[in-house]
Amino acid sequence: MRKVVVVLLILSLTIILLTACAGSSSGGPSSDAGLVGISMPTRIVERWIFEGDFMKEALEAEGFEVDLQFANDQIMDQVAQIENMITNGAKFLIICPIDGTTLSAPLAKAKENDAYVLSYDRLIEGTPDVDFFAAFDSPSIGNQLGKSLMEGIGAANATPDNPLFIELFAGSLDDSETIFYFEGAMEIIQPHLDSGAVVVKSNQVTLEQTATPGWDGLVAQNRMQNLLSAHYTTDTIAGVLSPYDGLSLGIISAFKAVGYGADDKPMPIVTGQDCERPSLISIWNNEQYSSIFLDFPLVAGRVVEITLATLRGETVSMDMTRNNGAADIATFIVAANVITKENIPEFFFDRGTLTEEDLQLQ
Repeated sequence: MRKVVVVLLILSLTIILLTACAGSSSGGPSSDAGLVGISMPTRIVERWIFEGDFMKEALEAEGFEVDLQFANDQIMDQVAQIENMITNGAKFLIICPIDGTTLSAPLAKAKENDAYVLSYDRLIEGTPDVDFFAAFDSPSIGNQLGKSLMEGIGAANATPDNPLFIELFAGSLDDSETIFYFEGAMEIIQPHLDSGAVVVKSNQVTLEQTATPGWDGLVAQNRMQNLLSAHYTTDTIAGVLSPYDGLSLGIISAFKAVGYGADDKPMPIVTGQDCERPSLISIWNNEQYSSIFLDFPLVAGRVVEITLATLRGETVSMDMTRNNGAADIATFIVAANVITKENIPEFFFDRGTLTEEDLQLQ
């Protein structure tokens, strides 16, 4: 996936920087442009590394000093890192929160120091001290996940007399976007459950019952193993709602352990999100069914534009607002695409970011 993202970053960075510079009143980089702090949740997920590096390089090219930090999924580490950025004089903070409810105190300090705050990908909640929010369209992504699952299992052809069995997985409850993914998916799935044509055998259908702490793939794998042993010793499961590739691969590992994927026992339909390379390989080789493709450079590039314009005193135009429980936050939303084996060539091979050889099983 590194090859995919690097190529996309190079292409997008050129366009973004040309656009930002063309609209800038600064006339180019300044040696005293100021400090920008970027706080990412972890290095474990590939996208956070690439997006953090992307924004850092773009802002440095415009003359800004950038402090990029990764918090290793430790809430207090992230709080401390943000506080240090503020103490060191950061005038713009780009924060992808581990837990969007834990940052009120440092953000109040940021406002005391006249710093702007942009909540990235996950909405920081319960504080008015957020200026911008930039993310993908989470409710729409949820709809896409639900639709992909229902289409994959053939829910339209199921009946209450011959139902299809599924299970549901959600993300981590400390991620503000988790509820949007889950509720968006359930908007599509619930009518099939209400009709009786699709059944969740475990009866675990609420966000709390299906959440996966820390988006941990091993937790998802263990839960799927327990569900299979408790509910599917005789019945066959048709599919699983998974909102993230890391969970999807854990779920698929649980299926393989009990014989799914063999010629006489097809792999259930499993959704995903992020198009990480291991999942693209899995999709190409008929294991995972689908993943959501997020154009990371597009949203990260827009964040660079917002940062530059704000610090240069220019007007920033945003799409909409999102309420975080304390204020209406100016919001920029990016759409996403569903990737299956059928359109991998269009989105990856044709763009030169991957070849068929890159997706062969190792």
